[in-house]
Amino acid sequence: MTLPRQFLPNTTYFITRRTTQLEFWLKPTKKNTQIFLYCIAVAAQKTGVRLHAACVLSNHWHAVVSDPDVKIAQFYAWMHKYVAKAINCSRGRRENLWSSDKTSVIPLESPKDIQSKIVYCLANPVNAHLTAKASHWKGVWFYKQSHSQTVRRPDEYFQSDGTMPDTAKLQIYLPVSHENMCIEAYEELITELLSTREQDIADEMKTKRQTFMGIDAVLKQSYTDRPQSTEERRSMNPKFFSTEKKQRIEAIRRYKHFVSQYWDALKQWKDGHREAIFPAGTYSMRIHASVTVSSG
Repeated sequence: MTLPRQFLPNTTYFITRRTTQLEFWLKPTKKNTQIFLYCIAVAAQKTGVRLHAACVLSNHWHAVVSDPDVKIAQFYAWMHKYVAKAINCSRGRRENLWSSDKTSVIPLESPKDIQSKIVYCLANPVNAHLTAKASHWKGVWFYKQSHSQTVRRPDEYFQSDGTMPDTAKLQIYLPVSHENMCIEAYEELITELLSTREQDIADEMKTKRQTFMGIDAVLKQSYTDRPQSTEERRSMNPKFFSTEKKQRIEAIRRYKHFVSQYWDALKQWKDGHREAIFPAGTYSMRIHASVTVSSG
């Protein structure tokens, strides 16, 4: 049986989702970028999820977001659904856009972890040897408040007389973990860390005599292409991330306690005790079976 997911309020997450067969359906065309920005903006408005950083490569995307109201699952489910519908409509296809693997949603344990994953997210085009500078990426890529924008509803899939808004406001927020900093200092810090990461990658590539593909070559790739290198099959979907060992151990301990309480409550519920109280953070049973969940 699949282990339950625990979603707690005011948690910051690192999200990852891949396309089917790692094909390049998210290629950074103007149309794909508009579709993705519009859908992520509407999803954030619907759920109250706060966007801190995101990067969409041709076959996967990453984001760092915060979830004040425990609606993270609704956020990514809605967004993935309508990104797939709109891109499929624009390409005249009907097949699955996303991989059958579950969306990876990893809670970040500390300000340092949030900072680390924001830089990792933004450095993705460089790490994939696509562009020498992350900011040269032409697709979805944001972390500054100046990247906030109003996005027009795409013509593909969405009807002009439908219920979807004509425009959606994409708002970028400072992570709660860094709210003690002014916006300028925070953005300068991320920029410096990103620049250091870019230089490290460039030095490594120079040693190996490798070169960057360049955005023009990326755009010339077919949507049905996929990476030439074979990705190692993942044996597990990590549930936690922390740069500190003690924090990882504590996160694992808390989760094991949650799972133990969850199984106990589920057994009681299946035995007919509908008053069983599930542990804080229970999501699926709360949504689909309206079980009682502890407040903390």
